[in-house]
Formats: sequence, structure tokens, C-alpha cells
Amino acid sequence: MNPQQEIDHLNGVDTLFLKAEHSRRLMTVTSLWTFKTRLDSNLVYEALEKLCESYPRFSRVPRNEGFFKPANWTVPVGWKPQDNVLLHILDPTTTTLEKYCAEQVVVPFDYTKPLWELHAISGFDGDRCAFFWKAHHSLADGEGFIRSLLSTTSLGSTLKKLEEQSIVNHKRNNKNTKSFLPRHIQQLLPSFVIQLLSLLWVSIWQIYLLCLAVSHDLYSSLISVIPFVTRKDLYYEGLQSHEKEMAWSEDISIKDIKLVRQAFGGTLNDVMLAVITRCVKHYLEEVVGKRQDEYIKFIIPVSLRQPSDWRFCNVVSGAWGFFSMKDLCTKQLVQQVRTQMLAIKSSCGPWMLYKYFERVLGKAPGLSPPLFIYDHFCDIPHGVFTNVPGPTVPISFAGGEIQEYRTFPPQSGKGSIGIALISYCGKVSIGAIADVHRTYPGVAEHICDSFAQEFNFILEEAKMELSKK
Repeated sequence: MNPQQEIDHLNGVDTLFLKAEHSRRLMTVTSLWTFKTRLDSNLVYEALEKLCESYPRFSRVPRNEGFFKPANWTVPVGWKPQDNVLLHILDPTTTTLEKYCAEQVVVPFDYTKPLWELHAISGFDGDRCAFFWKAHHSLADGEGFIRSLLSTTSLGSTLKKLEEQSIVNHKRNNKNTKSFLPRHIQQLLPSFVIQLLSLLWVSIWQIYLLCLAVSHDLYSSLISVIPFVTRKDLYYEGLQSHEKEMAWSEDISIKDIKLVRQAFGGTLNDVMLAVITRCVKHYLEEVVGKRQDEYIKFIIPVSLRQPSDWRFCNVVSGAWGFFSMKDLCTKQLVQQVRTQMLAIKSSCGPWMLYKYFERVLGKAPGLSPPLFIYDHFCDIPHGVFTNVPGPTVPISFAGGEIQEYRTFPPQSGKGSIGIALISYCGKVSIGAIADVHRTYPGVAEHICDSFAQEFNFILEEAKMELSKK
């Protein structure tokens, strides 16, 4: 589906992100690009013009909402893309850049202009510069933002081919089913026996997934109706802090992650979630001095897009994942994470939530619950974890090659952490945002600083396990 084929009003999930935010918990999605050299401003503005032309929501504002009428995307009078570009000069340090991004992410959008900003930051050594993008989550989901922004880069001309290839890969993956029987055993059995055993195996596997999903959804439903916050860690009394901190980690090679997967199983997401869980666990035990929760609860966004769906809007839902902070060995932890992710992928809950918001908020925004209801559900998890696949090759924007490519999700609630895993050029890193509060000092920085260190420890474990085989 072409990105230009957009509805001219907010859908249900678009409206949800507008209704759920308040001044201390903004629904702002951000991304940071760094460059070796200063960019040509004319080329930058040309790219922004192209962005607004290809994805009209970047040039519109939500207006005229009624009780039974969702807001329309309306063109503001006299607006031009340059109005949303801010120039800033910083001292040449990573700490200064992190602080600047954290200061800007808490600034609400001006709703008389389209809900995005581009901060062009200069002043770094060697004429380097950085671009800090801000956009409201009501515009689109993570996939929508990534695809739209990548359309302005050197990757833009190949996006159509990538879309076609993703459709082919999706069909191929659906057709390819690996047999659970070793090849040498298959050669000894008649074909009808293999088919019967395969059918039995598939049936058992589907029953297992159903049990996982039902138990996960029942537990999620139970904690959602408890009228008080069930988590103790990363939570504090009083109003949510208005001040935020942002940080990002060192890069990790995807090749090294494959080694860990060979040793302990799981997907890339499973391994990275295991690493992040360990980072949070160690922060609570070593920096805070105590850990009270047995599991860390993350909101896991679930994309409901088809491979051909390139609309610039929110086609996303989510589920809670419960990841163990007990003293598990690495293999046990990865398998526990794997089980949770299987439960989320097998659940109908995200799809049902999406349909509910589409039918209710998408048709009658006036039926949105009061803010304290949103606050309750947002405060249940410890944070948000999202995975944003990025380009596998270096890309350029306005003639300059992007050196570092990072992204950050919004927080879910008070004390929570927003963590995004992003891949770029065969490496992955995380970006994190959290509240600044004396009870949990430097939580985002500590998790990001320990991310590579914790992974390297698991990598050494994996190498040792593989050497035994």
C-alpha cells in the first residue's frame, strides 16, 4: 500500500496517543543521527519538502475533533517545513548532546504547527554535526517513522524494492516449514508416517502455544484490573518527574549475537532482552541497593502491518512481557524470555486491543476514558522495549553519511524506562529515556553503559559452551 494513500483523519490508535499523554509523560518519538561533516542547508530543506510531500501528515495538524468525530489532519495556514527546524550549537561532548536531547524531549509540541521538529546541532570537533528528530506518536508507529525518514536518505530509491522483497520473504517463510525429524530418520520412514508424525507435532506445538498465550493473557488481565500499581521497582511516590535523562550504548556486532544464539537459542530480540533484563537487575541490586520485583514488565509493541502495508499511521498494538530478574543462568534466562515472546506472538490480545481502539476511539473519541485510567495502565509496566530494524549498509542524508543512528521510544509511565534496540550496518545498540529522580539516579545511563559489558560476558559464556560441542 502506498504511503500517500492515507486517511485524512486520526484512526483509533492515533487518537489513543493523543489522549494518553500528559505534560510529564509526552508521547514523543525521537531519533538521533550524527554526521562527520556539516550538511548543505539547501539539500536538507529539499529533503524535508520531499518528506512532507510523500507523507502529508508531516505537513498537517489534528483539528476539529468531536464526540463522535475523530480529528482531521488539516493543513495549517502559511506553514512551511523550515518553521519546524531549530538550530543549536553545543560543546563537543557526548554528555552535552545527551543532556540537550533530554531537555528537548520534554518540550511539548506547538499544535498550531505539524507535530514534529528537526534540531540541527553543530559545534562538534572536526565540523561534525547531529540531527535530533522529534515527532508525536499520533503521526505514526515506529515502522511508519523509520520508513518515512529513510525515504529522505540515499536508501529512498530502493525502498520499493525492499517492500517487494519483504513480501516475497514473508510468503517464503510461510511456506517453508522445517521438519522436526532429522533427515537420516526421515529416509527410514514411509512418507505417510512422516506426514502423520508432522501433523501430530504441529498439533502439539499449536496446543502448547495456545496454553502459553491463554496463561499470559489471563495474568495480564488480572494485574490490569488490580486498582493499585503492582510493581515496586522503578517507581516512586509523588508526581512524575518532568526532567528526563537520555543515553545510548556502545555498538554490538550482530555476528557476535549469532554466536550467543547458537549456544543458548532464541532470536536476536530474545538475547537482547535477556541482556537488558540483566542490566536492570544489576542496577537495582548494585546501585539502588535492593531489588523488590521478581520480574520486569515491559510493554512490547506488536506491529499488525502486512508486508505491503506502508501507510504512515499507527498500525500497532502491544502486550506486556514478564522477564525474570531471578538468579537464572544465561540459558535459562534466554529460554524464559523466549517463552514470553512466543506467548506474545501467539496471543490474540494485541489484535483485539487494536480493533477495540479502532472501533471506539476511531469512531467516538469522546468515549476516551479519563486521564487517571490511562495513568493506571501506563504505570503497570517498568518500561517499554521496542526493536527498530535499520539499514544494513551506510546511508546518507542531504549528501552526508550518517555515522550513528539511534532512536528512542516514549516512556510508558512514572519511573519507567523507554528502551529502543536499533540495528545499523551490522551492529546494534540501545537508546534509553527515563525520569531524573533521586530514588533511581542515572538509571538510563547505567543501563546503556552496562549493556555492552553484560553482553560481552554472555558472549564469553557462549564461546565456552560452543567449544564443548
